[in-house]
Amino acid sequence: MKRIVNKYSTLNTLLVFLLFGCTEFSIAQIGMESSTTEAILSEALLPEEDQPQENLDYMVTTWSSPVTKTEVRKITSIMDFWSEEERAKQKLDGFKEIWVVNLKDYPDWTLDVNEIQDEYKAISPTVEYTKEQLAIIENAEYSDHLRFSARFNSVRLSTGKVKENVLISQSMSLVPDVQAAYQGGFDALVDHLKVSSKEKVKHVQRDKVGICRVFFTVSKLGTITNVNMVESSNYPDVDEAMIKIVKEIPLKWTPAQDGNGAQVDQEFVFTFGVAGC
Repeated sequence: MKRIVNKYSTLNTLLVFLLFGCTEFSIAQIGMESSTTEAILSEALLPEEDQPQENLDYMVTTWSSPVTKTEVRKITSIMDFWSEEERAKQKLDGFKEIWVVNLKDYPDWTLDVNEIQDEYKAISPTVEYTKEQLAIIENAEYSDHLRFSARFNSVRLSTGKVKENVLISQSMSLVPDVQAAYQGGFDALVDHLKVSSKEKVKHVQRDKVGICRVFFTVSKLGTITNVNMVESSNYPDVDEAMIKIVKEIPLKWTPAQDGNGAQVDQEFVFTFGVAGC
């Protein structure tokens, strides 16, 4: 993320997609600008005998779009999520609800944004964020996940077409100033995960597999900790195998660093299954 205001291309891409395209698209599937956490949907540079069954998708990313503490604290209004170019193309008004949630406070943050209960939302009556919302942003720590959402009406100025009650929702994962790096890059890590799980996924059918997500932390010592599955592949044996494989990732990590150069923990997510809308 180069700039929050007017220059965050990943964010603007997401908003255009939500307004005019697939509303179920995951931010984790958009190409992130950060080189060390770029989503990797590896198609295969591996030999045929090492390919997992049915070309299942593997990726290692931050949970959502990565942002540093310095960058996220520049956000003061829901309008910061549109570039000047996008604002010139459409009239955004009739904001009905604007809210911010730190998903660490939510008991089941894998739920769709429509299902988040009001008691967990910090809601603003205007496009400018309130003190409560700004405090959530200011106090977010590494590996916290913030979700910025709004409902509003949109008028496309070129056509006069009106969209009512539009919902946009942007998630961001707080990352250190220097993110953890795997020896050989994340392509090498994904290749390792594919080869390690090849025998375990031979029976998996692409049309039946769920999106399996395994969270893990690269500690400040370069070790793997806090391995936790939050969504299942629908194959219990595969779930168990994936947790074991993540725990046994080779210790080839360079730990993350904060703005002062101190080594810190960083969370990642290994996703296995079928990506797409």
